[in-house]
Amino acid sequence: MNSTLYTSSLQAVIFDLDGVLVDTARFHDQAWAELALGLGYVLTETDRHALKGRSRADSLEYLLEKAGWNDADPSQKSRWLQAKNARYLELVEALTPQDAAQGALVLLDQLKSQGIKTALGSASQNAAKVLQKIGLDSCFDTVVDGTRTTRSKPDPQVFWMAAQDLGYEPAHCAVVEDALAGVQAALAGGFLTIGLGDASVLLGAHRVVHQFSELSVQGLQAWHFAFNHNNT
Repeated sequence: MNSTLYTSSLQAVIFDLDGVLVDTARFHDQAWAELALGLGYVLTETDRHALKGRSRADSLEYLLEKAGWNDADPSQKSRWLQAKNARYLELVEALTPQDAAQGALVLLDQLKSQGIKTALGSASQNAAKVLQKIGLDSCFDTVVDGTRTTRSKPDPQVFWMAAQDLGYEPAHCAVVEDALAGVQAALAGGFLTIGLGDASVLLGAHRVVHQFSELSVQGLQAWHFAFNHNNT
């Protein structure tokens, strides 16, 4: 199929940050694991998957429930959240442009050259800092992160806001996500949903690739063409 038949239908691609453009999941894992130990709870692999894509506040509530802390007051929760974020930011300081996902800058440049807009849609409240550390801070037409949103994935708010910023309906956009909550958010929002990782975890994604370098402009355009064709 000639790519020129479907290039015009894909107008924007929205990327999650953690686990997609950069592997900061290990930093979140470490910071949450250290906090969990302080609560008398050992973080499991199931917990790590469950925390992916959640906001910081939702993640804390999840851990408090697991650890049996049912009587924590708001001020204590605030201190825990600040401690977790401070530890995460310490770990993030080690990031360099070499930590950006292989092929990320190339794909972002290719999308721009094809007139396809790009956005970041992340629950992180530290997205700007992370993007600056990995050298991708000037690559996006808009950034929607945890400092702007009020609802966490799997609510589609973050992706709807990104599409609105760019001036396109969800049907004209693709979302790239590595977390089940993010996949669910993109599906609920009406977006072509590309999962990055394990297909057995990213249930419902329209397409799943194992690594970022498997993504291409032509592939995204073809998948979007099929997505729209199947939904007409």
